Formats: sequence, C-alpha cells, structure tokens
Amino acid sequence: MTGPVLVGVPHGHHASVPRRAADLAAALGTELVCVAVDEASVREPSGAVVPVDPDAGSPVDDGVLEAALSEALAGSPVRWRLERTAGDPATELARLAAVHDAVLVVVGARRPGVRGWATHLVGGTVAGHLIHDQPRPVVVLPDRHAGDAS
Repeated sequence: MTGPVLVGVPHGHHASVPRRAADLAAALGTELVCVAVDEASVREPSGAVVPVDPDAGSPVDDGVLEAALSEALAGSPVRWRLERTAGDPATELARLAAVHDAVLVVVGARRPGVRGWATHLVGGTVAGHLIHDQPRPVVVLPDRHAGDAS
C-alpha cells in the first residue's frame, strides 16, 4: 500500500475538498489523513498544542469538525482519520506529509473575496508554499458547493 493522501481541512472550507480528496485516495487505493491546523496555537517541542493566547479558545471545536468530516465522507469506502496540529498550515502539512510518507497533499484553493485576496498578498497561499517547499505532489481543489455539477 502506498502512503495516504493528506488533505488540509482549514476552518470554513466547504466539505467538497475532503470528499474529493477521499475520491483521490480511493482511486489510489490508500487511506486519507485529514489535517486541521490551528493557526492561533503553536506546537511545542513535546508535540503538545497550546494556544498563543490562553484566554482565546480553539476556533474550531474538535467534535464539530469530526462531525462535519463524518458527514462529508459518509459513504466513502476510504478509511480516514483526523489529526489536529498548530502553527503555519504549509509547514505543518509538509511536516505531516513527511511523517506519514503521503503519496500527495491536497489543499483547497484560496478563499474567494477580499479576505482571501488579502491573505494571498500578505503571506501567499498554502498551496504556493507547499509547491515550492516540499517534494510531494500538491493537488489544489477549488471549493465546490454540494449542488454544483461535477
């Protein structure tokens, strides 16, 4: 069996990205590792994830995220699991891709609108950083609403 397909599942992305990543994993005959990176926290050398601001909670509840992924991946034949980490999304996705010997990394396209444009101007995109900074293939999937045509 080849390494898993690794997919970044940032807060606010539509469920079509992990679902289509699961389709890729199924086509490759492998499993799916869903990675949620909390940018408001840091990963200590021990591996523990701690918030930068202890008074601010995690932006995404683990139970809510797990339930959303379960719904998005319902009916998929692919085994999947969720991993939470913290820090810079591109750095963490590349790190976990190496840890799991991922066959490829899947990310969603940058968010539409002013917020996505501003993020791109300030720091670039996660996909852009991944493409330039690590050796695995990177698949960039645009968000697609459930009712859109395939």
